Amino acid sequence: MNTTVLLIDDHAILRDGYQQLLNSAGFDVVAQASSAEEGYRLYLNHKPDICIIDISMPGAGGLECIRRICTRDPHALVLVCTMHEDSTLAMRAMEMGARGYITKSCPSSVLIEAVKTVADKGRYLSTEIARSIAIEKLVHTDQKVHSLSHQEFAVFRMVAEGKGINEMAESLALAPKTVSNYKTNMMRKLGTNNLAEIIFLAQKTGIIQPPPTTV
Repeated sequence: MNTTVLLIDDHAILRDGYQQLLNSAGFDVVAQASSAEEGYRLYLNHKPDICIIDISMPGAGGLECIRRICTRDPHALVLVCTMHEDSTLAMRAMEMGARGYITKSCPSSVLIEAVKTVADKGRYLSTEIARSIAIEKLVHTDQKVHSLSHQEFAVFRMVAEGKGINEMAESLALAPKTVSNYKTNMMRKLGTNNLAEIIFLAQKTGIIQPPPTTV
């Protein structure tokens, strides 16, 4: 029986490309999702052998999707495939239950190797991510970000992306007052006083990407 795969990524062209590549390698892509919420529902419906999840998606985002899936099913096998090459996001994803983390700049052979490794219950980090994590642990940078709880980290990312309390509450399935408390705790732990400081820290650690420069 072929290994079944669920693709969770908001870019349809990429999903279709992944599906063709994985099918040609002998895997069975059983479903595709374009958001964290849809991905979680499809995971419960299909119970795939492995999930391939992007980090940057509308709504709750990839990290929250990983948390929900792995909380519901501690044996879930999750591989992150994302544009983000930052060690902070990689370590956070692994803490939430992901077993592999690769970037979209990797060759297709790396994706196949990573899927095979994670499907066999192994762990897989692409070369640049493994190097970045090693450096991160060596110099002990960005400890404030690592001190955030899962929910505080989710609020940190969404605040930096410009989302308001009600929008975050809907995405995280929490009460607005609860989200407000997480935001307060997050800002206290990070030592930030305003939105500009939150955005700066999020860009510095690679949580969000700075806007492109114009000439």
